[in-house]
Amino acid sequence: MRISDPDRNSRAEKGFTLLEMLVVLAIMGATAALVGVGLVSGRERRLLKQDAQVLSQLFTAAQAQARQQATAIAWRYGANGFKFESVLQTPYLPADLARYVDLNHQALTERNPTLRARAWQSEEPVRVRVDPPVTPVFNREWMSGPRVVELDNGLTQVRIVRSTQGQYRVLP
Repeated sequence: MRISDPDRNSRAEKGFTLLEMLVVLAIMGATAALVGVGLVSGRERRLLKQDAQVLSQLFTAAQAQARQQATAIAWRYGANGFKFESVLQTPYLPADLARYVDLNHQALTERNPTLRARAWQSEEPVRVRVDPPVTPVFNREWMSGPRVVELDNGLTQVRIVRSTQGQYRVLP
């Protein structure tokens, strides 16, 4: 007579079913996707903040050069980068009005390599919002230039704010 094993009747084989394996793989895939998006977002945030910090320092340099040389300096920007240009003024048009009309501009690279044209470090195109919404012009006045500049690359935003003392701060 044959004696039966009680464990053998409950389950023929021990192991994972196909459904259990698929559930584990789906959970691992979702976790990896979330971590990957977080890493990309963190890197883009860091690059955009570096752009803002460099820009705030360049605003200070442009303001100092405009006061020292008694000239107006315009800041031009686009999705791929930015540059500073010397505004060629006419004797009939004050520097404050130069921001509202399109005058002749001259690149500042030869006079001041610090204010050369630069590309954004962010890998995504950068959208710029300026307050007041006109071409930012730095001139002899102590408080010239933009009050607020917001950089947005679609994943994160950074703001540059001018204080009442004329200094620029980067806010997350």
